[in-house]
Amino acid sequence: MTQPMIWIVGAGCGIGLGIAKSFGQRGYLPVLITREADTLEQMKDILHDMNIEATGAVALTSDETAIRQTLSALETEYGTPEAVVYNASAHAPGLPSEVQPSDMIEDFKVNVVGALTTAQCILPGMKTRGTGSYLLTGGGQALQPTASLASLGVGKSGLRSLALSLHDEFKQYGLYAGTLTVCGFVQPNTSFDPQLVGEAFYSMHTKRSEAEVMLKP
Repeated sequence: MTQPMIWIVGAGCGIGLGIAKSFGQRGYLPVLITREADTLEQMKDILHDMNIEATGAVALTSDETAIRQTLSALETEYGTPEAVVYNASAHAPGLPSEVQPSDMIEDFKVNVVGALTTAQCILPGMKTRGTGSYLLTGGGQALQPTASLASLGVGKSGLRSLALSLHDEFKQYGLYAGTLTVCGFVQPNTSFDPQLVGEAFYSMHTKRSEAEVMLKP
């Protein structure tokens, strides 16, 4: 039997690592797509110490060509994943009157366009197989935006809208898409501990029902 895979696009040592641990402990191969090679190696070492073997690649989620090429190469080498989490996020701090439009555009490429690109990359393989989950890391800023985080609020709002529309489309093919809206700051030993976030994602993947799940204190 082929080992199931979880791809984490925008993986880091916070939520991304929590997701990798939660799925890896259940026999999934974590495939980590990170911005930096050092981060990838650090995560692989941490997981290895937990007897979880992982692999991955380096690509910027703001670069559409790079993401398409990277995900295509991974699918060619490993096959179609059972689950994919889009976890990339970026924001330039500042009030709406202060944030530079160019910065907001760059953030939007990471927060929303990268998620759309990833969906388009993984959908054909999942449709062919007939199963698969696409999960997106949302945030409370989509529901209650903070003025000083204007760019992040716009990004998470756009991501939430995209996730809900993806849910409607994916279910037509017998697939699942949904967003986990994390209504707080992710910190160890809190209600938003990275591993708890990972567990919430695993639950979504196995239940495959709601378009949006809220993670609250």
